[in-house]
Amino acid sequence: MAVVGAGILGVAAAREVTTRFPDAEITVFDKAENVAAHQSGHTSGIVDSGLDQTPGSAEAKLTRRGLELLIPYMAEAGVPYRECGQLLIAQNSDEAERIEEIFARAKDNEVPGVRLLERHEIGAVEPAVRGVLGLFSPHAAIADFSALTAALASDVRAAGGEFRFGTEVTGFDTMSNEVRLRGRPVTIDDPAAGDGVAAGASGEDGRGVSATGDRGGSSATGDRGGSSASADDDRDRRDDQVHDRDDRDDQVHDRDRRDEQVHERPRTYRGEEGREPVIGIADELRDRFGQQDWFKQAESTLGEWTQKVSEAWANRDGSRLGDSGTRTGGAGSRAGGAPSGRSRSEARAEEVLGTFDIVIVCAGLQADRLAVAAGLDAEPRIVPFTSDFYRTPATDTEVVRGIIGSVPDPQAPFAETSIVRGLDDGLVLGPNTFVALGRESYDRHGFDLADITSTARSKGFWKFAAQTAKTAARGVKPMVSKTAFVDGIRRFVPELDPTAVAPGTRGVRAQAMTAEGELIDELTMTRRGRLTVVRSVPKWAASSALSIAETIVERAFENSAR
Repeated sequence: MAVVGAGILGVAAAREVTTRFPDAEITVFDKAENVAAHQSGHTSGIVDSGLDQTPGSAEAKLTRRGLELLIPYMAEAGVPYRECGQLLIAQNSDEAERIEEIFARAKDNEVPGVRLLERHEIGAVEPAVRGVLGLFSPHAAIADFSALTAALASDVRAAGGEFRFGTEVTGFDTMSNEVRLRGRPVTIDDPAAGDGVAAGASGEDGRGVSATGDRGGSSATGDRGGSSASADDDRDRRDDQVHDRDDRDDQVHDRDRRDEQVHERPRTYRGEEGREPVIGIADELRDRFGQQDWFKQAESTLGEWTQKVSEAWANRDGSRLGDSGTRTGGAGSRAGGAPSGRSRSEARAEEVLGTFDIVIVCAGLQADRLAVAAGLDAEPRIVPFTSDFYRTPATDTEVVRGIIGSVPDPQAPFAETSIVRGLDDGLVLGPNTFVALGRESYDRHGFDLADITSTARSKGFWKFAAQTAKTAARGVKPMVSKTAFVDGIRRFVPELDPTAVAPGTRGVRAQAMTAEGELIDELTMTRRGRLTVVRSVPKWAASSALSIAETIVERAFENSAR
């Protein structure tokens, strides 16, 4: 068996296979250098308790089953976990009505201990919080999902599973009784690896799960025996690059601190079929990055970028125009083009990675592209949304004791925010969510033209943007200004010191979207023979990773000879 993707769901699915089929030989592929390199390692750590799931739905059942499996596992594995309670706060009558609706669903979902709090009762739970009505879930918790993924990966490795990092899967040959994987090794140059996220996923050697597991190495053709000197050389070269990248990351951090002038000019993300996108790429990029030295050096190419995006928008038949465009970010320019955003000089020739009886793809941000590579429908497409989190140092617990959240608004699905007392007793604020300029772009000064183009030519994205234009316009300022975002949080917690708030983790959320602009917030899979591709997952997927893994594996093995 093979699993493509070493995020929390991919690793959980691999572990589920080893649990059900102890004799299975399983290999997990990922182009990153460690587990949980993307979405799984870039969250606020909230363990969703199922407050807002539709009663009786598959999602509600997955949530409940997920918690039943998750909590005992984390206790046994020693994964950092703290039950701290969650309080949703209404600031006006409209939000109070929505809280009452959520309360009714929570009771139907049998969320333990959930109750409404009147204004005078809120202070007993969170003394510094202000609001007209609250909804309190006392058993809500936070966890370290990077550490959870690492623990699951250790189980896979202990069962004889193999992890092949730095390996990008690019294609699938689906046959009657097997699936052949094609791909290539990549040299990692990933800003995400320098932001501290990987620390929670480190294995015994400090680099995360071993790229070869316990099997002593792996060749490019999938052979499991023997050792590979070239693999050791590659790791040594990557280690040297990590030191260089750390130096660059220090420079980026300094630049971020100087670059607190996040632009507040409203931007419109909407459009109509048959027209070119309203968003002007040249103006957009100039507005966001015009004062940066790297941008001034590259500004002469803006006309070319705009032309490429226009051509891509004109060709909306699903072909991948623009995927060989230029990616610019950080302190200079680098070529791009591979789905991973690696430069052409860094991506090697495609080769056969191995042939497998069953293949499961849990690729998150690249789910739609790998589905197309497997000959499956391009829909639903992935539209990436950047989620910025902010942090404060450890503070008095009377400021915030647990999790404080805004009331979800169906008309503004990305406006939901929270303030969380983290496992280190610091506060985590976020997410501050906006359309991403790259599916895997964590550098606050970077973007990927191929990914911008992919979003720009998505008819579903423009329909979604048009449907939410009013709420999007109302949310423009907080989405581009840290000060405005923090001011919004301080409506709930006036005592929060805005001067103590600093940039924290940046994540990119893989939002699946239909051609009609509808957001998909449920587990969706496509199967072709012995290949199963996970197309979308709920936003609370990390909390329910173990139950979702059960469902994925059941689907993957349906009608398959064992």
